[in-house]
Amino acid sequence: MLDNLKSKSVSAFGWALGGQLSNQGIGFIISLILARLLTPEEFGLAALVLVVNLVGQVFLDAGLSMGLIRKKEISHTELSTFFYLNIFLGIVIMLTIIITSDLISALFANKNLSVLLQLSSLQFFISSFGLMPSVLLKRDINFRFLSQLDLGVNIGSGIVTIILALLGFGVYSLVLRSIVSSFINVGLLWRRTKWRPSFVFSMASIKATFSYSSGILGLGIVNTLFDNFSTILIGKFFTFSTIGIYNRAASTRGLIFKSFGPLFNKVFFPVLSKIQDDDKRLLSYYLKAIKMVSLFTVFFMAMFFLFADSLIYYLYGEPWMDAAPILKVLAIAGLVLPLSGINLNLFMVKGKTKFLMRYELVKHILAACLMIISIRFGMGYFLKCLVVIAFLFYLLNTVLTFKLFNFSIKRQFMAFISKLMPALGLVVILEIFIAPKEVSLSYILIGVPLFTLAYFALAFLMDKDLFFLIKDILIKDILKPKFQHFVKK
Repeated sequence: MLDNLKSKSVSAFGWALGGQLSNQGIGFIISLILARLLTPEEFGLAALVLVVNLVGQVFLDAGLSMGLIRKKEISHTELSTFFYLNIFLGIVIMLTIIITSDLISALFANKNLSVLLQLSSLQFFISSFGLMPSVLLKRDINFRFLSQLDLGVNIGSGIVTIILALLGFGVYSLVLRSIVSSFINVGLLWRRTKWRPSFVFSMASIKATFSYSSGILGLGIVNTLFDNFSTILIGKFFTFSTIGIYNRAASTRGLIFKSFGPLFNKVFFPVLSKIQDDDKRLLSYYLKAIKMVSLFTVFFMAMFFLFADSLIYYLYGEPWMDAAPILKVLAIAGLVLPLSGINLNLFMVKGKTKFLMRYELVKHILAACLMIISIRFGMGYFLKCLVVIAFLFYLLNTVLTFKLFNFSIKRQFMAFISKLMPALGLVVILEIFIAPKEVSLSYILIGVPLFTLAYFALAFLMDKDLFFLIKDILIKDILKPKFQHFVKK
C-alpha cells in the first residue's frame, strides 16, 4: 500500500508539474500577445470582473471538492445530491451577480463594469455541471488527464481571446474567455468520466461532508476576498490603469505561484489525506513539501527582484514599465506566500476547517485594516504593507502548526531559511557589483545562468538531503520506470 501511494503521488506530481508548466508557458505566451493588443485600463476592468468571478467560484464549490476528496468512501446518492446542489448554486450565483451588477458598477464609478459582470456570470451555470466529474478524477489522483484537460482548455480559450482582441472586442475578449473555458472544460470532463447522476436527492447523505465543507467554504471566502483585496482597494482609490499595472506585476509573479504553489497543494492534499492519522509520516511529507516549495519559490522570487526592469520592458513593452518596481516588492512578499498555503493544507487534512476559518478571518481583518490605512499614504506604503503582512502570516502559521500538531518550529524555519540565505547573499553581490542602472538584455543573458548555477549549488550544499531526495525522484521514480517501459515496448 505504501509503495502504491508513493508511486501514485510521484506520478501525480510528475503529470501535475508537466501540465502546470505547460499551462504556464501557453498562458504566458497568450498574455504577452494580449499585453500588446489591449491597454492597462482594459486589463484593470477585467481584473475587477475576475475578483467577482473568483468569489462566486468559491460559493459554487462551497468547499465540497476538498470535503469529498478527503472522505475515504462516498456513496452514489451523495454524489448525485451534490451534483444537483451544485447546479442550483450555479443558478443562484449567476442571478445574484446580475442583480447586484449595477451596485458594484456604481461603487467603482464605471458603467461598463455592469455589462461585463452580467456577461461573465453565465460561466457559473456552465461550470456547475463539471464539479463532480472533476472531484472523482482528483480522488483517483488522476492528474494525467486533468493536466491534459487544463492544457487543452487553456490553448482553446486563449486562441479565441486573441482572435476577439484582434477583431476589436477589447475588454470583452478577456471576459468571454472564462465562458469559453467553462464550455470546453465541462464537455471534456463528461466525455472522460463514466459516472452519471441518478434521480435521487438526500440531504441526510451529505450532512457529514457538508459540515466539514462549511468550514472550507468560509475559509475560501475569507482568503479569496483578502487575496484580491488589493485589487479592490486600488480600484477604489486609484485609476483602472493603476489596477492594470499592479495586476501585470502580480500576474508576472503569479507565473510561479500558479505553477508550484497550487501544484504542491493539489498533489499533496490527496496524498496527505491518506496518511492523516500517521503523524510521523505526515510530518515527513510536510517538511519535504516545505523544502521543495522553498527551493523553487526563493529562486524565482530572487530572479524577479534582480531582473524586474528588463523583464517587464522586453516582455510587455514600455507602456508597462511602471509594473517593474511593483514586481520587486511583490517578489519579496512572495518568498513566504506558498508556505502559508501548505500550512492551510495541513489544517484541512487534520479536519481543523472551522477553527482555521475563524483564525484566518481574524488575521485577514487585521491585514485589511492595515492595507486600508497604508493605501491612503500612497502606493509605496501600500506595497510595503503587503510585505509586512506576508511575513507576519508566515510566522503565525508556523507557530500555530507547532502549537496544534507539535511540528518543530526550528525544523519548519530551517527548511525555508536554508534556501533563503544563499539567494540573499547572491542578490546582494549582483546588485552591488553587476546590476546596471538601465534596462539591459546582456544583464539577463549573463546574470540568469550565473545566479542559477550559484544558487542551486549553494542550496544543495546547505541541504544535501533535499539533493538526494530530488535525485531519487528523478532517477528511481520517473526516469527509470519510463526507461523500463520504453525497453518493454
